[in-house]
Amino acid sequence: MGTVADNVQVGQKLPLFSRTPTQKHMDLFEATEIVDHPNIHSDPAASQAAGIGASPIASGRMVTAYVCETMHRVFGDDWLHSGVTDLVFIRPVRGGDTITIHATVKEKIADGKKARVACDVYAENQNGDKTAVGTASVVTSQ
Repeated sequence: MGTVADNVQVGQKLPLFSRTPTQKHMDLFEATEIVDHPNIHSDPAASQAAGIGASPIASGRMVTAYVCETMHRVFGDDWLHSGVTDLVFIRPVRGGDTITIHATVKEKIADGKKARVACDVYAENQNGDKTAVGTASVVTSQ
């Protein structure tokens, strides 16, 4: 991990990362937070009642975790200590969707032995639809 961090350049596309969450993955992920009531992330009836369709949707936290995993694969422990995301969720993710995280370095500012690296990021489903857009930044050792 962290092998790319020293050499990232503005405009560089980071390695793609994909996941295909199943409903079981979504249920397990949500069981860490929402366990006291039916919700749109794990209960089809709650999803239907909320007007979002008969199948539950992944939470924004789950998509954020995929962005974090993408960044951690590139920046290693620097990401764990200083990583920040700022995402807007624009389309639901459902069980069975394949989500690919795209990240492009938009800025790298050196400061002594460290550098702040900012990336434009987005999540895209198997149909090429963006599901989340935003930024991710990290302070790295140079």
